[in-house]
Amino acid sequence: MKPELTKHTVFTYFSGDATTLQKQIIADWLADGRNAETYFEWLEEWERSQLQFQPDTSAALLAITEKLSEEHEPAPSRLPSSVRKASTKTILLWAAASLFMIGFGSYLGRDFLMYRTYETAFGELNKFCLDDSSMVVLNANSTLKVPRWGFGKSTRHVYLEGEAEFSIRHTADHQYFKVHNADSSLITVLGTEFVVYTRPKQTNVVLNKGKVELSSNAGEKPLTMLPGDRATIERSGKIKVEKLSEAQLAQHSAWKQHRFVFNDTPLREVAAKIHEVFGVVVKINDKALATRTATGSFPAENAEELLSSMSYMYSFEIMKAENKIILIPNP
Repeated sequence: MKPELTKHTVFTYFSGDATTLQKQIIADWLADGRNAETYFEWLEEWERSQLQFQPDTSAALLAITEKLSEEHEPAPSRLPSSVRKASTKTILLWAAASLFMIGFGSYLGRDFLMYRTYETAFGELNKFCLDDSSMVVLNANSTLKVPRWGFGKSTRHVYLEGEAEFSIRHTADHQYFKVHNADSSLITVLGTEFVVYTRPKQTNVVLNKGKVELSSNAGEKPLTMLPGDRATIERSGKIKVEKLSEAQLAQHSAWKQHRFVFNDTPLREVAAKIHEVFGVVVKINDKALATRTATGSFPAENAEELLSSMSYMYSFEIMKAENKIILIPNP
């Protein structure tokens, strides 16, 4: 019976003292891509406990990505000067780690090596703290990519698809925090609170506190937003800004309490929102019902709960058919 893998075994490997059997156990464990995130977490934990271990992470990552990019002849083997001065054990560690990364990196993709990815499923919310102490609340069906190497030190760039609320921590060296959106627009901040919605149909930025600079792929001069502003970036890249009331500002964060706020919103748009958040297809075969507008705040943690609470007010019935929900107007 093969020995069970433990954190101690992996730490032994990081220290360069693993046996051939232990290395094979780790290799088999890493063959399952679901374990790779744990591997990186343990690597970071081990590094923090080894004060004498100070690898040049940028050089190491560059060497790995260059290796992954090779299609024919490998590049001449060489070590950066900063790594050449490291201890033999440190060099062995990074060499072995690189081999593991290269081995499963082609399967997981270069993005996995370079970024830690936070994802939410349909109907799920996730709140977490980044390494620079900035807080993020990620809405359902959303993805945030954060660099694994140097975040909070040499870079504070993140990449968002979906919707998130950011509370950015101001750093002593006044380093900018940059949010790259799905439509290639860019938000630049020092320390502030704002909500970003970036999906195929459009991108919205709502600023609660502080000040941000917003630019788009239209190449226009960056626009500075002030508290209470909502910026909408059109497909052309043009940015439209409007001032919101306190009530309107609150609406843009209502999803954190699993609330849906509508203001003269056609039911066909409500159906699109349900698909976006819960992944449920809602069909409205009646044109008059599809254009009927909804106004109000509705707490709900799933599609059926939301539609049930709206059905009495807007006079429709709910029918399930295969993997979708059909709305039928009441007689």
